[in-house]
Amino acid sequence: MFGGLKKMLFGILEMQVSGDTLVSEFENEFLRVFDIPIRVYNLSKERKIQSGAGGRRASKDALISDVSTIIEKGKSKKISIKDTEKVGDVEKKVESTLGIGVQILCSDGKGFADNNKTLKEIKDIKSDDLISLDVAVNSSTTVNAFTKAFNKACKGVSVRVWCLTKSTGKIMTGARGHFASPETLLKDVSEDNKIAQHGVIVINTADQVKVVKKTFAKMYGLGIEIVTARGGQSVDDDLTIRNVRKG
Repeated sequence: MFGGLKKMLFGILEMQVSGDTLVSEFENEFLRVFDIPIRVYNLSKERKIQSGAGGRRASKDALISDVSTIIEKGKSKKISIKDTEKVGDVEKKVESTLGIGVQILCSDGKGFADNNKTLKEIKDIKSDDLISLDVAVNSSTTVNAFTKAFNKACKGVSVRVWCLTKSTGKIMTGARGHFASPETLLKDVSEDNKIAQHGVIVINTADQVKVVKKTFAKMYGLGIEIVTARGGQSVDDDLTIRNVRKG
């Protein structure tokens, strides 16, 4: 079933995956080889890769050939991964190399890993620090839906979304910028529509406010301002989300 061995040359780990392998065996072997838990998703009815909010988790008894657009029964493919690669890049690599929709989980398997962290970094992150927003991210998601989900997940903290400039389509913050109205579609305030690449929005509450803002801009293309739930005052950039919530 598997020909995968931990290959330490240049920090590269490899795994051979067969179409005759069960999903449960694949998930277990991925954990053994890469030391990171992973979740496999079904293909759509049109046999398109899907994951996250729009996908359904694959049955443990399904074959890899049933959930892959590339690997057929009796065939196999090899995937090579470095622990310095980012979670989001690894998920895309699994999709492009193996034809499987997946999401990488925290080291304890309790929550989705931050796409912007490396595999090496997420091994040290506690899942209790990670919060997945309870909102389906798609073309009809509004700023209001995103804001409500953020407020619900991060009690004591609220968020405002900056508009993009009309001329360049880039994030504009500060005195020259203005906040999006609640009914605005999230995709219309996402720089280069980066939000379309993600089915789930994750926040690491152990990160400082300034790091969260940079992460949102880089990953999701969203310019955000984090404020207190009461009074709507801007939060000190050096505080962590966890500390603000406690306050």
